[in-house]
Amino acid sequence: MKYWLLVLSGICLFAQTPEELAAQKAYRANINALLIFTSESGLSTGLYRFSKPGVRMQINSLPFIYHSEPYEKNLNLFISGGLAYSVTRLDSEVESSQLSQELTLDNKLQTYTAGLGMGLRYKSAWGVDFLGGAELLYSRVNTSVSSDDRIDKDIKELFGSEFNDNITYKLLFSAEYEKEMAGYRPYAKLGLRVYETKVGFDLGSLSSFVTQSDVTSLSLGSETPPLLRYNHNFLSLEGYIKANYLHGDITEVVGFHRFINLGALAYWNTPKSPSWAKRFYLEVSTIRAEGLEGYNLGTGFSLKY
Repeated sequence: MKYWLLVLSGICLFAQTPEELAAQKAYRANINALLIFTSESGLSTGLYRFSKPGVRMQINSLPFIYHSEPYEKNLNLFISGGLAYSVTRLDSEVESSQLSQELTLDNKLQTYTAGLGMGLRYKSAWGVDFLGGAELLYSRVNTSVSSDDRIDKDIKELFGSEFNDNITYKLLFSAEYEKEMAGYRPYAKLGLRVYETKVGFDLGSLSSFVTQSDVTSLSLGSETPPLLRYNHNFLSLEGYIKANYLHGDITEVVGFHRFINLGALAYWNTPKSPSWAKRFYLEVSTIRAEGLEGYNLGTGFSLKY
């Protein structure tokens, strides 16, 4: 365990062996796996089981995105980021793999993440919104022998000395098309998210960007017309399917290249009151792949701008 922490924290001053480089590469991919499988919106809790490495991961997250008022006719700034906490455990005793080599049946891997970034959205004349931006994320990781999952105890351990600090930067690009048809709002979204994780705060290395993990996503869905009204507020529903394709080092860790999300949302739209919220929502989704099963349950709100 001490050897593993030594490798991950980058303390070694000499040339790394191929084994050490492989271990650090797997560690970075493990961090990126957490970031990729964290929900993109709302206060969310997710549970995932990766069957090939025999690992289960529980994630609690609070991501956000805020679009400012347009400062030009078709252009506006947006701010994105969020907080996340995860616990990773072995499902059963398995041979060492890239995702489980620092885990045993008696311990758990804790990860805390916080991020902030910004970007631009352009509304084109063809009805397609183009978004591009970047985020900087900080994470702390610790392997704890405690079997207690109390969140207050885990937060106290956040300030301990056995954590490894990491910095990740994320680039995101997307194109979104939505059109109203007979009261329904079908849409299609194509997106790309790229992650590069550095072990420790070697800020100088940020200039030498090399793609470490990325995911390409295609979403198809539709929102219904108002189904139930109360004063000026109304209920609408949305369903979607999302195909995701993984590239880079993460595929060696999770053991697959693609996965599918199926989800449904219930919106309580509030066009007049409260003045700061456009609507509130509840989201339920499931995730499936050859070697992965899981679900997400999320709630949140959209800000007016």
